[in-house]
Amino acid sequence: MLKRKLYPYFIYIVLIAMLQLCQYTLSGQNSRYLLQKGEKIEIPFDYVNGLIELTVKINGVNLKFIFDTGAEHTILSNNALASLLKIIPSKEVEVYGADFTKKIKAYVTYPVSIKIFNSLVKEKTSSIKITNGNNIDEFKWKKKTSFVVRNMPILLLNTDIFNFDISENGIQGILGASFFSNAILKIDYRKKVLVVYPYDYKLSLKSYKEIPVKFAGHKPIIRTKIKINDTDSLVDINILLDTGSSIPLLFLNNIDSKISLPRKTIIGKLGIGLGGNLTGYIGLIDKIEFGDFKFHGQISKFQYMDSVKTKTINKTRDGILGNEILKKFTIVIDNYRKKLYFKPNSDYYKPIKYDKSGINIFATGKNHNKFYIKSIIPDSPADKAGLKPKDIIYSAQYFNHIFWSHERLVNLFKKKENKKIRLKIIRDKKKMVFKFRLKDMLK
Repeated sequence: MLKRKLYPYFIYIVLIAMLQLCQYTLSGQNSRYLLQKGEKIEIPFDYVNGLIELTVKINGVNLKFIFDTGAEHTILSNNALASLLKIIPSKEVEVYGADFTKKIKAYVTYPVSIKIFNSLVKEKTSSIKITNGNNIDEFKWKKKTSFVVRNMPILLLNTDIFNFDISENGIQGILGASFFSNAILKIDYRKKVLVVYPYDYKLSLKSYKEIPVKFAGHKPIIRTKIKINDTDSLVDINILLDTGSSIPLLFLNNIDSKISLPRKTIIGKLGIGLGGNLTGYIGLIDKIEFGDFKFHGQISKFQYMDSVKTKTINKTRDGILGNEILKKFTIVIDNYRKKLYFKPNSDYYKPIKYDKSGINIFATGKNHNKFYIKSIIPDSPADKAGLKPKDIIYSAQYFNHIFWSHERLVNLFKKKENKKIRLKIIRDKKKMVFKFRLKDMLK
């Protein structure tokens, strides 16, 4: 098979899921949508572990995908699943791992059918005229047959990036930004719905603010200003709008001298990528601005990049803007006109709190109410208490895990400093109780 180098390509699971392909374009990306003129389609999603999960039908089979505006192309991670779906590889390519040095094999496939159906809608079915001259409309819930469909090549990974943990939720791949090319896309985090409009739809943008943006392929790159420490100057940077990231912000450190580190940082796990575990620095930045919006004191991740080993990187951005901030807005991405609009929702003024336990938990299971510890920050309260990665959380604060959601459990660890935490965990089939107090490790 033909080999080509694709760089940079990296995927951070749990925290970040992004794909960037340079110097290569998958053919067949201009295939048509099945959308009627003036028609819109609402696509419901689940918001789990800080990520947008969609039901996607590939070659007639329903699969769970993460929607990722930080990835250009659609990815299927399971080679064995590709055989069952009769997906045929076309060309072999090389992709770089998260550190831009390790390579793995991947394949560009022949075009496959990708469909996403709309949600239930209320339709007028009849009108009955009664004696007083009034009309009564009868309504019923009916599943429409309209859908978004593309016939396009995808990227098939030789190594299954979801073969750990997240696979328990049935995640088989990533739906990339190019799937919605030439359409208008609205991301409504409050209603948990994606709305797809044809390019000629007259969408009202009242109360929305236009955000300065350029597109790398179909990935929105926002022009922002940041100030890391309070004594620093504001600097202009480019950040990727990345719905495949569950964190607020991540910056690439050491590639660009204008991005320094906060005065106080801790070393922690940033995620898991093709090249293995990713570690970096975690700290608070003084300010970030984009458009008319400003955020202060945001927790941010800093990934160290070896500037010598990464000379080949075509650097289009200095970092990413993730769901922890994005979910404060309703977002409209006009792929046809290359425009971006934000409208604050009811979460806008809520402060973004951060973890004070040192625990990174992950939700699994059919109802997303089974939890285990993904990683622990060294010397954190949880680490000193004796908790370990892979510990299963059986109960928290005396309440069984079935009464917790991922969001509520994460918020428990963001409470005020010195709050008492009690966890009953299962380790090696034995139940154990651990107690500790929260501590702010960033101030």
